[in-house]
Amino acid sequence: MEQKTFSEAVAVLSGEHGLSILQHLASGEWRIASDVSRTLAIHTTTASKFLTRMHELGFLERRLRKSHTRSAYEYRLPAKRIVLELEFENGQEPLREALDYYLDYVSKVLAKARRLGWPGVEERMESRLQTNRSGLKEHLFTRILDGGGARGMEDLKVLFSEISREFFEITSGAIGPATARRILAGAAEEAMQGRQAVVQRYGLRAVLEG
Repeated sequence: MEQKTFSEAVAVLSGEHGLSILQHLASGEWRIASDVSRTLAIHTTTASKFLTRMHELGFLERRLRKSHTRSAYEYRLPAKRIVLELEFENGQEPLREALDYYLDYVSKVLAKARRLGWPGVEERMESRLQTNRSGLKEHLFTRILDGGGARGMEDLKVLFSEISREFFEITSGAIGPATARRILAGAAEEAMQGRQAVVQRYGLRAVLEG
């Protein structure tokens, strides 16, 4: 775990409700934020904030609970043992590998759009990809990789978080939010094959699930 992520994990776990929430989820059962807030007598917004951050840090699994009235994310603790490992490295971040993962994700999403025949969706996605983002134009990816006008891994993650949100907006309009989430999650899972180590270590997939 890199130093920044380690510090964030320690802050979350040492927070006022961090360990209490994990203890509540220790049974391994799926729970939504309102379940946690009711049991621990805390505000639902507070419970949701902690659950979301714990998922982003890799402590909790998350899935979408469907409902006729309102859908919600539910979480569970996959194992009763949590280990924090801190690595001190002087080497550079694996930006090339991270970029390959994100580009493969984009490729798979576009392939699914073509295969499923969503009218106009592929064209709208490709149009979004070609727009100017944060002042970085045609050499966007190169500049992220070499540090020119960007901050490396963090800029890369911010960029693809934005792309993923836009993909979700486009596909939701064509096939509905629930199906859109399932399709995009499937593309992220497929792109991760063979890259699990770098994806998990740097939280690359969590960026696509925001």
